[in-house]
Amino acid sequence: MDNNSKLKKSLARIMMNEVPQLQALVEKFKVPVIEHKPDGTPVTLLDEALSKHIEQVCLQHYSHLTFYSEEKFSKWEFPLMALDPLDGTREYILGRPEWAISIGLFEDEKFHGEGWVFNPLTHECFADVTRISFTAKAAYSGEVSHSEWNNGLYHEKTTPKFQVKPVGSIAYKLGRLSAGKCDFVISLRPKNIWDIAGGTILCQQAGMKFYAEGVEVNEVLQSYEPPLIWCHEELFSELSALFP
Repeated sequence: MDNNSKLKKSLARIMMNEVPQLQALVEKFKVPVIEHKPDGTPVTLLDEALSKHIEQVCLQHYSHLTFYSEEKFSKWEFPLMALDPLDGTREYILGRPEWAISIGLFEDEKFHGEGWVFNPLTHECFADVTRISFTAKAAYSGEVSHSEWNNGLYHEKTTPKFQVKPVGSIAYKLGRLSAGKCDFVISLRPKNIWDIAGGTILCQQAGMKFYAEGVEVNEVLQSYEPPLIWCHEELFSELSALFP
């Protein structure tokens, strides 16, 4: 069996079987235990516990993959699992139920594969999404990060047609977009592949496209520079003009 055939296992089915174990870890670390990485950013024992557990799942079901997690990464090689075990650490620390586990599986450098995004606090699971046809409307709703919102990056950029509101982690926002709970997602800060892998794949399956620096993204890279926009292609031109 070649590597591409092995990757055809259903990520969603495998990870749904792991939900009880993931929920148990979340309950165990209900009160955040915070440490700090060398760069000063916070990391918690829950980040590390979730990463370790999902790595074991990866070794069991996808032993041929390179495991590339925010909490453990080394080589950059395909096939690849890009994992953020807890996207939205600040949301978790603040007790805000807007963080998620995000997994993206890639066969090669082309941006396609399988995605899985799960919010253990709201029990929302985003996987195997259905395609969402573009519908012209008078107004569209978008979601952005709390930190970017609080820094005033959007206060003068909303219009009657395009309204934005702050919602937790990027992985959680992309999961919501793939499920039709908003019309677009924007980030004006750089993102690493583990932040956006799972959610972007789901958005693509739902009929959305991912744009970075004004160009549609088709290649898996380690990081992406802003502006980052996820939307139906029919909205991109106007959104790009608002958020150049």
